[in-house]
Amino acid sequence: MPRKSAFTTSASASPSAAASAFVVALALLAFAVAPAAHAADHYFGGGFRYLKTVDDLETEGGRVDADGRSFILSYQLDPAGLLKLEADLEVFDGGFGDATGTVYSPQVFALVGGTLYGGVGAGLYYLSSNQIGSSSSDVFYLGRLGLQLTLLPRIHLDLNANYQTDAFAKVFDGAGSDAITLGAMVRFRIR
Repeated sequence: MPRKSAFTTSASASPSAAASAFVVALALLAFAVAPAAHAADHYFGGGFRYLKTVDDLETEGGRVDADGRSFILSYQLDPAGLLKLEADLEVFDGGFGDATGTVYSPQVFALVGGTLYGGVGAGLYYLSSNQIGSSSSDVFYLGRLGLQLTLLPRIHLDLNANYQTDAFAKVFDGAGSDAITLGAMVRFRIR
């Protein structure tokens, strides 16, 4: 009998609709900031994030390891003013949430502030292979507080804490929990 993974969506969920809505939101965001992007500062970087669920996650197959570490690729658009827009790609190795393949999590944020900042975002989880049926989760939402420090004129260190609401409601076959993440990223200013 094949092993049932905990990384699934419910039969009534429409992950392709959620993924489509997420892609449309990204496209609208890109078109909205295109005029300002020419005069803005652009930051590219990477880092690491630690994730821990608020509650224990259990499924029919037993308890799921509900913490993980990930690598993040990040792009941040910083037009003049306090508003920043960020797009991240978070990558988890196999084993996250009982998935056997790599898990990707694209995320977008609208951030306000300077050295001390806060903001909101949205993301979803996507499996690199369709090994267990559904390959993506529903959209989840994030709140972020962070500290961005200038190490050198073109190099910034970003330390942040995120709260993901309902992050696993459709991911772990009915088990749901919010999650807290702690992250550190180094970004390089291109312009």
